[in-house]
Amino acid sequence: MDDNINLSVEDVARWLGIATRTVYRLVQQGKLPGFKAGGQWRFSQQMLEAWVADQVTVKWLKAEDQQADPNKPKDRP
Repeated sequence: MDDNINLSVEDVARWLGIATRTVYRLVQQGKLPGFKAGGQWRFSQQMLEAWVADQVTVKWLKAEDQQADPNKPKDRP
C-alpha cells in the first residue's frame, strides 16, 4: 500500500493556513501541485511538502542574493 496521503482542498487550506479559494486559484494557475480525481481536486501530501520546501528555499536564496548585492533591484511577484 502506498504511504502517500491525498488531501482535499479543505485539508490543504487548513494545512497551509490559507482560504480554500486561494488553494483553488493557486492550483488553477499551476502554482500548486494537484490533480483531479472524480471531478474534485486532490493533493499528494509528499508533493505539497516538497512544494513548500521549494518555496522556502527560493525565498531564502532571493534573500541571500539581496544581502550579497544590496544595490540589485528586488524581483517583483
